[in-house]
This record gives sequence, C-alpha cells and structure tokens, in this order.
Amino acid sequence: MKKVFDVLLTGYYGFGNFGDELLAEASKEILVRCGTDPDRIALLSADPAESERKFGVKAFDRWKLSEVIKACRQSRILLLGGGGLFQDSTSLRSCVYYWAVILIARICGMTVFAAGQSVGPLRSRLAFIITRHALSLCSKISVRDEPSMKLIEKLGLKAEMTPDLALAAVIPALSASGCPTVLFNARPHYAALAEDAARKCREYAEKEGCLITGVALADEDAAEMKRLEAEGHIKFREIFTLRSLEDFAAEAASAYAAVGMRLHFVEMCLLFSLPVAACAYDPKVSGLCLRYNIMMLNEKPGIGTLCSRSLPVGTQEEILEKFRAALSDIAGKADGRR
Repeated sequence: MKKVFDVLLTGYYGFGNFGDELLAEASKEILVRCGTDPDRIALLSADPAESERKFGVKAFDRWKLSEVIKACRQSRILLLGGGGLFQDSTSLRSCVYYWAVILIARICGMTVFAAGQSVGPLRSRLAFIITRHALSLCSKISVRDEPSMKLIEKLGLKAEMTPDLALAAVIPALSASGCPTVLFNARPHYAALAEDAARKCREYAEKEGCLITGVALADEDAAEMKRLEAEGHIKFREIFTLRSLEDFAAEAASAYAAVGMRLHFVEMCLLFSLPVAACAYDPKVSGLCLRYNIMMLNEKPGIGTLCSRSLPVGTQEEILEKFRAALSDIAGKADGRR
C-alpha cells in the first residue's frame, strides 16, 4: 500500500486531557520544524473529528482495529509522542494497548520511535514483560526523567535522556490584568495528597493576600477540586478547565504563584516563568522537580517563599536538535538505507 504519511503519532490523544493534547500539538510542531510536511502527519485519536479540527492533520480512530491497521499500512514511522504510555498504575490496559499498536506497526513494516517517554511504574510482572518487548521493537527511545532511565536500564534497553516534548511549545504573549491570584491544580485518585496541597495553597494565598483560581487539565480535575472545596480544604474564586495555551496565558498574566499536581501544569508554569510548588504524586513529577529545582510540597509543613522558576536557556533548542537527529536516523531506517 502507498505510504501516504511519513509519521503516525500515537499517545493518549482525543480524551480531553489538556496535558496530552499539549503533547500532541508539541509533537506535531516539532515534526514540522524538522521539515515534515503537515499533510504527511497523521495520528490515532479517541475523537478523530476533534483531533483533525484541533491539529490540522488526518486522524484515525484508535479504538477501531481496521482504522489502526489502515493508518499503519499507510505510514512509514510510528511516533509515540511523549507521555506515560507504559505504566500500570491503574490497570494493565495502557501497556497492552500500546504494545499491540507497536506490534501492528512492525508487522506493517513501520519503524518505531518512542520519544520523551515516562516509563513505569510497572508493578506487575506481566506489565514488565509487555513493556520490555514493546520497547525492544523501537529503533529509538528517549525518556524525560531519571526514574524512567533507570527502569529502561532494568529492562535491558538503551535510551537517551531528553526534556519533555511539551517544553518545546511556543507560548503566547502575556497581557497582565486583574487582581493577583494563586493558580491551583489537583488531580483525582490521590485524595490525601490533594487535600494536603489544597490546605497549603489556601494558607499560602491567605498569607499573600491572593484569591485562588482552580485550573483543571481535564474534567476529572475540576470534579476533584469541587470536592476539595465542598469539604473545606480550599476556597476558589473560580474553577475552569484548560482548552488551550492561550487559556493558561490569560490566567498566568495576573498570577502571583501556582501550586499543582499534574506534570504539565507544572511545566506550563516553567514555560511562563511562574513561581510554582508541586505535589509530586508520581516519579515523573518528582523527576521534573529535581531536574529544574522546583519545590516539592510532599515533605514540607507549608509553602513558605516561592521563587520564580524559568525553563533553562537552550532547553527548547536541545529538544529540537535531539529530536531532529533521532528522526533523521529513524527516517533512514524506514527507507531501508541503514
């Protein structure tokens, strides 16, 4: 079958989680900056129509086997575009799904590039075996944190360390307005941590004389923050769900500081040079905090003084250059030249 697409993107796309949508957008933009024609990019999505509208590329239904096979037969390279795809924190399903997609891709003659991954936790033996086999089929692997690198080594594989792909996003300009606020993000499934972070954020905001705005990266975040407010852990001026970087820019323009749980919430604060404290519920968040010297609330009685944390100079260029080099090598293998 004719190869209509140079790259097929796969990740947790089309589920309405802003962090994963940011990864999809960043992956597409990096590909374009590396010389890939947008018309030659496709992706697998849980909501193909919305993904096509949002990203301007062809999207295939990730839940239909016939669509996945069609997408793989028409594409040269499968790109796992960032995120924690191989982990069994809640179930084995994610590991099994992406393993299956990689198997289909290889059967269809595709070359596979796992870029900017967080790998683990892998609590079950079966998750460990599936992940090792899936990643062993990849021609290139890059990971975004030290815990993932250590796990890759434990799997007997090799990978390159690179910053998270979302950190390559081009941010919109800020236009300051409104009263100073503290931005707060919480996610579900970690109730005790979320409650502790909410209490510390409330105390910090009261000390600094600021109101608190809840920033949800998914609808489930908004539900969790409403629970925290209903139980008296925190009081919000408002809670809103992010749909774009412009949404975050509008809030960051007047924000005094931020407190959050989700990785991409903390990363956006870095991109906008916003003082932030993180509640590290997962190794990928603690890895980010250690890499960029971000305060972790988990073992602190309170927030105290927050300093601005900016993305180090050259980070975006590093992401682009490492990606370009890997893509060039991958493209050579896909063409059968190497």
